[in-house]
Amino acid sequence: MSRTTTERIREMSQDYGKKIAVSQGDWFISYNDLVKEIDKEAGKLKKAGIKEGMLVVIVLPTHWHTLRLFLGCFQIGAIPLPLSPKYPPKMIEKTFHASDASLVVAQSQFQELLERLPLAIMGENGEIRFPSTVRNFETPLPVFDSPIAAFFSTSGTTGTPKIVMLTHKNILSDIDSCFDLVDIYPEDRMLGLLPMFHVFGFSIAYMLPLAKGMTLTIVPAIYPATNLIESLKKYQSTVFLGVPAIFSILAGARAKASFDLNPLRLPICGGDALPSRVRKAFERGFGLNIMEGYGITEASPVVSINPSPLTRIPGSAGPVISEINLQVVDDNGKTLTVGEVGEIILSGSPVSPGYFNNPEENEHAFRGKWFYTGDLGKLDEKGNLYIEGRKKELIIVSGFNVFPQEIEEVIMGIPGVARTAVVGVQRASRGEMVKAYVVPGEGGWFWSVYFSLASGRREPMKSRPLINPWKYSMISPRLPITTFFSIFSVGHKPSLYFLMLFESD
Repeated sequence: MSRTTTERIREMSQDYGKKIAVSQGDWFISYNDLVKEIDKEAGKLKKAGIKEGMLVVIVLPTHWHTLRLFLGCFQIGAIPLPLSPKYPPKMIEKTFHASDASLVVAQSQFQELLERLPLAIMGENGEIRFPSTVRNFETPLPVFDSPIAAFFSTSGTTGTPKIVMLTHKNILSDIDSCFDLVDIYPEDRMLGLLPMFHVFGFSIAYMLPLAKGMTLTIVPAIYPATNLIESLKKYQSTVFLGVPAIFSILAGARAKASFDLNPLRLPICGGDALPSRVRKAFERGFGLNIMEGYGITEASPVVSINPSPLTRIPGSAGPVISEINLQVVDDNGKTLTVGEVGEIILSGSPVSPGYFNNPEENEHAFRGKWFYTGDLGKLDEKGNLYIEGRKKELIIVSGFNVFPQEIEEVIMGIPGVARTAVVGVQRASRGEMVKAYVVPGEGGWFWSVYFSLASGRREPMKSRPLINPWKYSMISPRLPITTFFSIFSVGHKPSLYFLMLFESD
């Protein structure tokens, strides 16, 4: 295996030198020229004072210029830590100090950080205006059997950031295992539209195609949906990775106008649970089966995935990739049998060596050779994985375990519902009850959704007869959404259209 990701790209340039490596809009670059661009970017970083082991916080949108900066960091042994451009300046500053970073690279809207942090500004043409000095790091980096490639923050927008360390071995072993399992080839063309600051997009949408000799097309903005559709057609993309919201956008566009996605053959969904209604609408509209998987930042990120649209199992995250060892255990660490729900624990080459400078979290999550994910799941007799939710989000109603994802799936099946988030609410005398936040979709009428909920919708919930609609309260128009299209539901006070409360009989 190559020692670093950029070494792997150099190897690909020997086999695919004249092939298009990356395209965006009307611009494209070959593998031979990509290697030259990486070297140029590395030279600029060195000239600015960035050295091996220094950490660079990157707060930039999805773009070729951002990708080039990542690869330049890899080339000199600097460590990129990508953050969403929608992060508030205070959160960027907090993450900067938590990661002991040396430099922030951002666009001009973050000029205010110049007063407090060493800030480099990237212009629209991709040129970076570096500060006169950068900060020397103070915390020694741990040494592993592979160089650290990147840091990823998993804290969202509140709390102290948890900084996940991923080595080049972590990333490349995950890429190689995915490539070996999935029906994908160097001749395929990847459409990259996920955020580069999220490990699913970073590792699988952007690094995998370049590490395997594929052609990568970058789509900086998915709105309007025509951006995505036109890019698919122009560059004849055959593979793309999306989150449920993207598949919902495409299904909605298809309901309004007749078009196809040819020659797309592998639509892959990750990042969040895919509602069956969205899956059915997309597959009915385009005649393409969505491949679902499961991943987590600490596993670089893919843990399991359905290998092919022809063999996929709807609702399953597919078999576990070869480099990952997975067990499902109870609260005492005992391995559970087929069909039993428990916590998913992982070991293997793609699993992170730990959180940076965070011994308390490391002690809790990394125990011996195992990483405890906090996710709940089960395995079937063929080794396919099914995700049941988060352990911390499990709701116990009158002694019964209630999985938020199960109720969310039922609510999402009601016509007119766009989004929902189910959480547990503690009561003084009777323990927890279930609260569901619900947002009507475009064209959905509030009262039709309200009365669908009020009528009980109990038929799909026969496995949970203790859950009944209890009372309703109108609040405000939306749920808080992360920059990766997920709903904030834990530790936040959402702004909502209406909420529904469930209570045990």
